[in-house]
Amino acid sequence: MSKKIKSNAGESVVEVVASIFIFLIMIGILQGAISYSGAALEKNKQIRQVNAEILQNLPKAVIVKGETKKITFVATNSDMTVKGNAVFGVDAILCQKRVGYTNGGTKTMRFGCYESPRGGDTP
Repeated sequence: MSKKIKSNAGESVVEVVASIFIFLIMIGILQGAISYSGAALEKNKQIRQVNAEILQNLPKAVIVKGETKKITFVATNSDMTVKGNAVFGVDAILCQKRVGYTNGGTKTMRFGCYESPRGGDTP
């Protein structure tokens, strides 16, 4: 019995270079994903700060009253594709609130609101 000894055991230089190349591509993809998630987190923080400022300024905003409209409520099915007859209507004064906030300069957010023409919270 003669034993054969493999003289070419192990990896070749080409295999090692190919595996390093694949590893570097995977590291690059991972670095891009981490960078993207960091940018998304920063944008989320910025949006939360702007929203907090808007909510803080909203109670101090002046109401600008507009025209009186009749808001009609209509019966519909659950997916709102079929409308039925008008159930009831409510007279309302359309209003707007303008809230200032800073986001790379001064900007204004408009909020639509309505109130009863009778005044107060009287139904």
